[in-house]
Amino acid sequence: MKYQLLFLNICLLFFHFSCEKELQVPIPEEEPKLVVNSLLGADSLLRVHVSKSSVFQEQYTNTTLSDANIIIKKNNQLLGKMKHENDGWYSLNSYAVTAGNSYQIEVSHPDLETAESATKTLRKVPITSLSYQIKEEGKLEFTFQFDDTALQENYYMILLKAYNGISFSDINFYSDNIIFNGNLSENSIGIQQNMLRGSHTFSDENIDGENCSISIYAFNELFNNSEVNQQYKLELYHITSDYFKYERSLTAYYNRDDLPFYKKVNLHSNVNCGYGIFTSYAVDSKTITTTGQMQIIKAENQQAAAMCLLQRNSRKRSEI
Repeated sequence: MKYQLLFLNICLLFFHFSCEKELQVPIPEEEPKLVVNSLLGADSLLRVHVSKSSVFQEQYTNTTLSDANIIIKKNNQLLGKMKHENDGWYSLNSYAVTAGNSYQIEVSHPDLETAESATKTLRKVPITSLSYQIKEEGKLEFTFQFDDTALQENYYMILLKAYNGISFSDINFYSDNIIFNGNLSENSIGIQQNMLRGSHTFSDENIDGENCSISIYAFNELFNNSEVNQQYKLELYHITSDYFKYERSLTAYYNRDDLPFYKKVNLHSNVNCGYGIFTSYAVDSKTITTTGQMQIIKAENQQAAAMCLLQRNSRKRSEI
């Protein structure tokens, strides 16, 4: 009973102070750290961005560094020292990343603690087929297939792009497939789904070792307004666990303002004694052209309507 009264008094005391004024909780200032960011794409150039973290009135800003010392290794064998290009970007003599290898990085600076990270480069997972159907005006259904490797954890990301006359640019899409856990539904519900709304990543938890078929849907104004053939490109990224966690944490970060109770979001990092992400991906893509199908369907619909009108007119003549 004595302990219950003591606990009650403490609760009342806390309630009293919380009503009187906002409690000022001292937050220790963090020491600046190295920020290392690099997404290693198979067969792409090896580039790393390095900056220094800083905190000013809760606004996080980074200062790019041009004098960092960066050592890169492949399978624990020294590749060389990276050279600064511009704006904090470093490269290694046009070296291209190769799939199926491990890479290690060590970044040092005279004023900051040395940061380290490592990743293994993946092999691309081929898209075995890609098709489309026109569901209604301006709405397209894309269906693609790929083979997931059994008995290992795999992570993927999908991007859909449309050709705008100059280049391919990302367009939004949605899907009700179970692998997205509602994150790409037209109307996502629930806290987790709202936090991850728009995430294009998924795991093979529900498709392990299967020939996977996925359908996605897109509304594209280019398709409606264009009088020429429309090209689309679907990209399937085979990504690491770190990439998967980073993309989802970044999506949650952008969605945080929509949820009043989930303001604090920590971006995933795999950099020891620093911040950032050092990870890899491999991408396969297929392009498909909607060769004037919308105009053909419109013509077919007009022809069908004309036939119905003729049939009605002929029936009326026979009745007369």
